[in-house]
Amino acid sequence: MSINQEIENTHLIKRVALIVYLKSVSDQYKLRHYGDIVYFSKKMKYCVLYVNRKEAEEVKKEISQLDFIKHVEISAEENVNLDSKYIESQITTMAKEAEEKLQLEQEKNEDQI
Repeated sequence: MSINQEIENTHLIKRVALIVYLKSVSDQYKLRHYGDIVYFSKKMKYCVLYVNRKEAEEVKKEISQLDFIKHVEISAEENVNLDSKYIESQITTMAKEAEEKLQLEQEKNEDQI
């Protein structure tokens, strides 16, 4: 069972992240009314705002209409597969690719000598 499935079975309030791109850095404080700001990038002018999953689409539409907002998107974190078997297979694949690259580099170095 994946972590996402285990969380679904709890009585916790399900939340989702909205990535909100701002026109001005100082406008981030106006978003506190809509949810919890957990991250803000001054350089990139965006913030991550957590809202209840049931209200996410409604809040996204409401925030998108504000004059100081460039763009709003819902995070794709729910689509990330956190199953341990899947992660292990990815690690194994990456290790094999890295090994092959190292062997190719060693062969090139030996040919040059």
